[in-house]
Amino acid sequence: MLVLAPESVDFDGELWLGVESIAIDRTASREGVEVGDHGPHGVFADVPEQRVSVKVTRKIERSELGTVVPGDEGQLQFRAGFGRTDAGWSSVTVGVVVTRVDHDFSRSGVHRVVTMVAVSSDGVSDPVSVEGV
Repeated sequence: MLVLAPESVDFDGELWLGVESIAIDRTASREGVEVGDHGPHGVFADVPEQRVSVKVTRKIERSELGTVVPGDEGQLQFRAGFGRTDAGWSSVTVGVVVTRVDHDFSRSGVHRVVTMVAVSSDGVSDPVSVEGV
């Protein structure tokens, strides 16, 4: 899931301004592939465990002394849509733990990139909740 210019981004009750993008990526943290007896190609594959990573990129306009740090845990909530109309908007909520905070300096300005891992409340349900608004 890639959201460009999301509206109203909130992390654990704190409004984050200047968010340019939110990327939610899913990767297999454990996979099993079995090859058959009759050839070199896989005949069965399973992904019993997966990791959901979240990366939030914000443009920083002024100094910020207080920021999130690795280990901070909370709910990331934002609204996403395909245009500036009210139709087709969704509210996304993800339980996350911050794993990394980086800063990129370029001609276009300073960007803070916060990387998080999504966590499920029970280990079974999807940690990313998307609801139509």
